[in-house]
Amino acid sequence: MIAVVHLVWGPLGARPLREFLDAYRANDAGVDHELVVLLNGVDAQLRAEIEAELEGVDHRPLALAEPVQDITAYAQAALRLEHERVCFLNSHSTILAADWLAKLDSALDEPRAGLVGATGSWASVRSGTLNALFLPNSYRGVIPPRQVAREQLIAIELELGGEQPAEGDPPRRSPLGSVWATLRTLPPMPEQLLRFESFPAHHIRTNGFMVERDIFTSLRVGSVRRKMDAYLLESGRRSFTRQVQGRGLRALVVGRDGAAYDQQDWPASCTLWQGDQEGLMIADNQTRIYAAGGLDRRRLLSAFAWGRLADPRLPAKARSV
Repeated sequence: MIAVVHLVWGPLGARPLREFLDAYRANDAGVDHELVVLLNGVDAQLRAEIEAELEGVDHRPLALAEPVQDITAYAQAALRLEHERVCFLNSHSTILAADWLAKLDSALDEPRAGLVGATGSWASVRSGTLNALFLPNSYRGVIPPRQVAREQLIAIELELGGEQPAEGDPPRRSPLGSVWATLRTLPPMPEQLLRFESFPAHHIRTNGFMVERDIFTSLRVGSVRRKMDAYLLESGRRSFTRQVQGRGLRALVVGRDGAAYDQQDWPASCTLWQGDQEGLMIADNQTRIYAAGGLDRRRLLSAFAWGRLADPRLPAKARSV
């Protein structure tokens, strides 16, 4: 039996859950499972709203004692579940295709498969930091010019934060935009340079992935108190992808058509920041910022994820105008 664990992050309110449930109802999973709604940082008032949204939906609520980072929430939930396999979907995840769970499940049945996900990336925090510091790295000559990149990052941060600059005013600098603008004046940062791998830093993203529960509960998660700790677990040298691969197992990205891609073929899946993301079957806020962006944004994100194999394209409708 598979547990589909959907994380509800309290500060976001009930809307993301409503959007998830609309897509969940519209796209049959294709395989038997139990929906587990993982409540993280949900107070009593919001709990009532959540329960109203879930009325009529067969599910199992699971509440955490205190707010934690996503990956810690997943780890705590896995310890409390008894299913053979667990599929984790974050608060921003939206299902796009029918039989999505069956496709993940089938990929995990492949020889030596240990971890499967709806998206993966080669993006490297280490190489991005070196590039910002004008030091040799794999992004040199690939990432768009600094001014273009900075403008796009500021716009992305504003959108993710739900903010829009007033007409005629320059965009207010976001935290990520501030880092991008000032990083070249700072000494190299030990965490970014030592605890992350250089490009290509293959990693399955945590917006939607499936794994055997016994394997997941045996991984070293450690203390995850900062967002940087979460980034390290997703894409650092000791990421959960690297830990699974260290056991001789494969990490696969699964496309909308059910095809499973080994790490060297992930760019061809067109699931994250590549093409028009036509292979994507579980969207999240990161895939949506690419989908909503113009060519400058798509070039930046695609280059960050895939380096010289980047292939950003506008939607066919926009190309035909």
